[in-house]
Amino acid sequence: MKAVLSKLPTAIVFAAACALSTGAVAQDSKRALAVKLAQMQQKSDGDAMAGQLTASAVQPLLASWSQRLDETVPPARQKEVRDKLDVELKKFTENTHKTIEAQVGKAAESALVPIFMEKLSEDEMKTIIAYMESPASAKFQALGSDAANAWAKKVIDATRSTVESGVKTFDTAANKIVGAPASSGAASGAKK
Repeated sequence: MKAVLSKLPTAIVFAAACALSTGAVAQDSKRALAVKLAQMQQKSDGDAMAGQLTASAVQPLLASWSQRLDETVPPARQKEVRDKLDVELKKFTENTHKTIEAQVGKAAESALVPIFMEKLSEDEMKTIIAYMESPASAKFQALGSDAANAWAKKVIDATRSTVESGVKTFDTAANKIVGAPASSGAASGAKK
């Protein structure tokens, strides 16, 4: 190896070394931007993600136990049992939220940095970060809930009559199903 290097002009060796180090510096710079972007993303969306993931863990539990309560607990005891279940559900929800919230922060960098490194150029990350740090972005984010509420109101107003009609149709069909006598197959099965 030394023989090969001694035959090459020093300038070529120096240029090659510089190119290698420049590539490494550029990669480090891009990674630093990706890390910063991941941190910004986590700060911006982490709480909402933790809330959504917590709700997705709680909802099936709530639905399952609500149904079981209605089916197995006498009506006279249902309020007492519901109150006790609510206490336990609140404990579960708080503990689950804390656990998920801790992981949201830990996972942001390891999940997002590789994606940002692969899908975004260094210049694109600089542009995104500059926007996210700008007063315009802060102002836009502050408008988020007002804009979403105005949008949702327009959708609700435009679909209210159709949805209400669908609710009436569902209620009519559900009342017929619930009020209908047992089918002959179920009745004969019950007689055995």
